[in-house]
Amino acid sequence: MVMKKRRLYKTQSLLELLVVVVALVVLNALSSFYYKRFDLTQEKRYTLSETSRKLATRLQEKMYFKLYLDGEMSSKFKQLRNEIRDMAFEFREASGGKLEIEISDPLKSKEKREVSSILEGFAERGMEPVRDIDMEDGDETRIKYLVPGADFNYKGKTVSANFFQYDVSLDIESNIKRAIDNIEYELANALRQCVTDKAKKIVVADGNGEMIDARVGSFAKELGRYYSLEALNMNIADPESARPFLEQIQAKPDSAELILLKGLQRRLNSADLLMVIKPEKDYSPAELYLIDQFIMKGGKVMWLMDPVNIEIDSFQKMPTVMAMDRGLENLNASLFSYGVGVNSDLLQDMMCNRVPLPAGGRMQLMPFPYFPIFTSKNSQHIITKNIGAVWAQFPATLKLKKREGLQMTPLLVSSPYTKIANAPATVELITVAMMNADKNFSKTMQSGPQVSGVLVEGMFKSPFRNQKKPLNQGYLTEGKSAMIVIADGDIMRNFVSSKGGNFPTGYDRYSQITFANQKLLQNCVDYLIDDNGLIEIRGRETTLRLLDPVKIKDEKTYWQMLNLLLPLGLIILFGTTNYWIRKRKYTR
Repeated sequence: MVMKKRRLYKTQSLLELLVVVVALVVLNALSSFYYKRFDLTQEKRYTLSETSRKLATRLQEKMYFKLYLDGEMSSKFKQLRNEIRDMAFEFREASGGKLEIEISDPLKSKEKREVSSILEGFAERGMEPVRDIDMEDGDETRIKYLVPGADFNYKGKTVSANFFQYDVSLDIESNIKRAIDNIEYELANALRQCVTDKAKKIVVADGNGEMIDARVGSFAKELGRYYSLEALNMNIADPESARPFLEQIQAKPDSAELILLKGLQRRLNSADLLMVIKPEKDYSPAELYLIDQFIMKGGKVMWLMDPVNIEIDSFQKMPTVMAMDRGLENLNASLFSYGVGVNSDLLQDMMCNRVPLPAGGRMQLMPFPYFPIFTSKNSQHIITKNIGAVWAQFPATLKLKKREGLQMTPLLVSSPYTKIANAPATVELITVAMMNADKNFSKTMQSGPQVSGVLVEGMFKSPFRNQKKPLNQGYLTEGKSAMIVIADGDIMRNFVSSKGGNFPTGYDRYSQITFANQKLLQNCVDYLIDDNGLIEIRGRETTLRLLDPVKIKDEKTYWQMLNLLLPLGLIILFGTTNYWIRKRKYTR
């Protein structure tokens, strides 16, 4: 009887083992055809947004995704790599398997003389190399360059994505967290560039000394990847503005002004966004009327204004510069009718960038309060959330006035330690250097937080209701739209190399730091006219759960021994218990 029981038990055990093996084989076979991952994270980190899914389904053929973040690196960047890889798998699943993924180390087996040129090549394509400092192996410190970027190849087009941008105001853990928060955005943004056929149109105002030359070449190139760009001379006093309509004007010279205004209005109304970048001269009422009716029809506007005339380059020739009011009365009056007053002043902030100043007989990088840095640590708006520090150069302040039907959201807000200098104002480098040496200087910076950038959206009312109208045809008294006003045109400015190349927007040639100016401006444009919903992806947050580096070092041996001995102990305990149970069961 005992022998029969043993045989029956062995037969049942073999059958159970066989069922388990068959089940595992079937599941393994099915997993090669079907992919499913259950997202149990609180913030749904691994769940793609609807926007990302829609973009992924628009892939018509294979797309090749090559990530260059690989090889030996610290645990922080390993986590970033793994998060990028996992998110790429989600995009591949959403695309129906049309995304091919490859991960490689571009610096593997490369000699030191080759590394520099390779890193420069990646930087030129927008993938900024980063220096990884690994101090996690006891007292040993390892430094290595990494390339946290990727290339997307689709239908003969190559698009590059950069997954990490260092913010000097944050520690490395916070920088990694922000990079992880933006992974889905960067992947979706690259997909948008690959699959979008017809781009939306942006018109850039010209004719009044606007900054639309090489000084904004870097951001113009970036915008050109997503949108169609066109310059429009709206200065009706400039003969160049009439050139596109010359034939019509020559046919009816008596109606030249009417033909010009109608032609400019048609070209402006064909755009989705108008950008006014640092005009040096005031706009005429006719120009402002065209812009007003563009707004009333739902057109969006970005105003980058410099009400005070002062440039940092002026200090190369003289130590003292007089900052003068540009006299943009018509522009200021028009903006004030929409609820935004552009003050003719200069903002000074203790939280600022540095410039070379004479100190102790030589030049040193010292804080320059006229170059404030705006942070978004406490910002919850989707435009400024998770973008990092933004660098401004001689910005002014804005005065916000409530208007019925309009909602105003400050985007650029200074620290509490500020001071306002009304134009005309004298700016002396020597005085600024002395201020830095004065311990009591901070006591003079007590003007409180100041606004230098604002989003206005809602139902706008035309200021021309009670004024003479250049064109009465199709006049609208109100309309729903949105605009962004930033009291600094140089926020879009890039440093132009003497060799003719453009450095990235927000790059400071003195500290060699790239601030988040480009991300801010890109978010502004995307918020106003992008209908893909990418701006919502950037607003998503994840919780980065990091280990305590001090405990890692102090308790390293304890946890190593625990991880080594505990599994062995559990195996021995399981084997001993199983042996005892079997022996007791079959020796009766």
